[in-house]
Amino acid sequence: MTLSEQQKKIIAENPLGYALDSVRDKLHDDADEIRRESIVSLLQALVGSPAAFKLPSPDGNGEVADKLFYIRKDVQGGKIENLDPFRPLVRLVVADSNDNSYDNAIWAAVFSLDTLTPSTPPFRPLPTFKGTPVKTSSSWLANSANRIMVERELFAEIGNCTFRNVTGFMDKFFNPESWRDEQKAMLEKIMTEHNGAEWTGFPATPDEKPVWDWLRSLEERFLADAPYKLHTTASASQFGERKGQVDIFIQVPTKEATTIYSYKNILIIGEHKKSYNPGRFKADFLQLTRYVRSVFNDQPTRRFVHAFLLCGSIMELWIFDRAGAYSSGPFDIHREPDRFARALVGYLTMDSEAMGLDTFIERVVEGEEQQRYVTLGDKRARLHTAMYKQNAIVCRGTTCFTTYDNEAVKFAWALGKRTSEVEHLTQAKKNGVKGVAEIVAHCRITSIAEMRKGLQFPAAHPFRDENSDFSDLPSATSTNILGSKRKSPSDATFNTASGSNKKQRPSIPRKGSMQPPSTTSKAKPSMQPPSSTSKALTKPTPPTPSEDLWEDRIYSCLVISPAGHVISKFSAIKQLLESMRDAIKAHQSLYVTGNILHRDISPNNIIITDPKTAHGFKGMLIDLDMAKVRDSDPSGARQITGTIQFMAIEVLRNIGHTYRHDLESFFYVLLFMCACQSWSNGFSGKNEKAPKESFLQRWTVGSYSQIALNKEGDMSGGFKYILNQFPESFDIVKPLCRRIKKILFPLEEEESVNIGTPVGDEDQLYKPIIEAYDEAISKL
Repeated sequence: MTLSEQQKKIIAENPLGYALDSVRDKLHDDADEIRRESIVSLLQALVGSPAAFKLPSPDGNGEVADKLFYIRKDVQGGKIENLDPFRPLVRLVVADSNDNSYDNAIWAAVFSLDTLTPSTPPFRPLPTFKGTPVKTSSSWLANSANRIMVERELFAEIGNCTFRNVTGFMDKFFNPESWRDEQKAMLEKIMTEHNGAEWTGFPATPDEKPVWDWLRSLEERFLADAPYKLHTTASASQFGERKGQVDIFIQVPTKEATTIYSYKNILIIGEHKKSYNPGRFKADFLQLTRYVRSVFNDQPTRRFVHAFLLCGSIMELWIFDRAGAYSSGPFDIHREPDRFARALVGYLTMDSEAMGLDTFIERVVEGEEQQRYVTLGDKRARLHTAMYKQNAIVCRGTTCFTTYDNEAVKFAWALGKRTSEVEHLTQAKKNGVKGVAEIVAHCRITSIAEMRKGLQFPAAHPFRDENSDFSDLPSATSTNILGSKRKSPSDATFNTASGSNKKQRPSIPRKGSMQPPSTTSKAKPSMQPPSSTSKALTKPTPPTPSEDLWEDRIYSCLVISPAGHVISKFSAIKQLLESMRDAIKAHQSLYVTGNILHRDISPNNIIITDPKTAHGFKGMLIDLDMAKVRDSDPSGARQITGTIQFMAIEVLRNIGHTYRHDLESFFYVLLFMCACQSWSNGFSGKNEKAPKESFLQRWTVGSYSQIALNKEGDMSGGFKYILNQFPESFDIVKPLCRRIKKILFPLEEEESVNIGTPVGDEDQLYKPIIEAYDEAISKL
């Protein structure tokens, strides 16, 4: 196929770069016979390439990325049996070349695949900016492609920390010896329904309705006095906006009959299947996980969630917490009736602690309203409004509230191997840091280790075909437009720490700068100032394998001052720029004076503050959970730090985190505020409409390396496309954005941008950026 001049222009502005390096060796080994999994990997690499999101599909329906997504799906599923049409493309990829015509030849071969018509209509991802789209309305999730994307995200989040057949599970959560007399009586009565071989009345054909009727019969006859009741739904609309046709769930009975339910009231959730198929476990488990995540989203301070799968007569009991999921292992309810009976009685009679509910926040009825309080030593704070929560399971679960005293209350499950936020904030105050929130009170509540005490874990469950089903994709985790954490699985390293010998894209340091040395040291971070004279670079913190099967997390509550509003709630351009400028000043103070590098700059960690209560700052930094003492050794935690769409290019490539990388993240936040959030905040003109798709979506889709490549391209030739998505009222901010880009990404020879950290005093970057903000603000 002959490419048009417009296609060639798009390809030239969005080169493949190193996007195909990871699959080239695999394809080379398949020279004689093409393997299906190799084609799947190749198509996945092309789907995530920058040009794929800009090249129109030859059939006029969407972009090339849309078509490739479905061709990949059909190849993987076996719907496309003949792989010979892929041979010309494979030969080109294997040949490799530095010639300028190479990319054109690759894409021409891709366009020739147009005869392979996908079985499913093309899908255009929703313009969300927190990672893989996770909007959960029933109409959205009814699209199979959307469910696939959500389940990919879920698998990336929980796939490496799922454990089955955990020893001690039943004794810890369903031990009749610790039960009250009335619970034991219920257990004794319900066991009379088992005739020694099977449960009486269990349907011969275990379809959904007969099984539900059987469970309800057991409840009515033997568990009528239980405080909680079984529920089910008949349609997705019964959970409002979310895909909500939940098979079985348990909650407190409502005083009035209702057919509309909410995840905020769900205590335990279950998924029923007609038969047990071990080969379908991953799909069933991810469906259950999707429901559990909705529970955590509506109950963000919940400690853990009970869930279960009932497939035919095979049951498996699950616990989901902030470190992953673990189970009793599958068992046949007929052959082990006591386990089923203990589970059913336990589920319907558990106390709040055993249920994993939040018992730290005190709920008090005052007059006609319920008030919420937290008590930390002598400090008693009354919660006002919710500020922020994370929509994920395996994460810090950060949840913030404002109080009636202009303070903020933060709950979080911080990694136990990291220096705590309390230590960082204490050190920052001691060193005289300005512009960072201060601690009023704090309290350690519990930990994953304490909640899992007494359990013996096997190795993580080896999911079937996880590499081919869910390749390296972002695991951002919220419907909110801003800032969810993307974690790196423990085996997803970017260097040879995991034994990988794959070619890596080299970093491009500033002229005269030195590359930070690699290290695998596991020494604990020191709270003392570093002895090194280097101020520009910190040691890299690659994710390394841990001797532990899972990572411990410490659950704490902090009261900090002052309270504010996240930067995304800006109501004026001047307010946005002043808050951003002052937050950068706060970062400078934290780094230079406090000797602490923040490492997690995102919209949720920059707050708009009242200068009267914030020592003159109109913007401040919060959340030091990911912070690190400058030049200290790696913590040993398995995660790359940061929020995916705001991560600096070199951080995505596992280069040691520096102060410049945080300044780069500040810049990305500014671009998101201007190109995306401005439309939601009402800054569009009368005849203006928000873009159907955000150009910045490219920063959320694909592997770490692919997103880094996308960002690098966007900081050169693609930058104008970002500016073009600003509303007209933000034209006045464009000169500021261009000026900061030149400071952070100076051009080198051959017009390539420099993404490295310069050696020398930090002021060489802080000063011109702050001056640029000052000048822009003065012109408003």
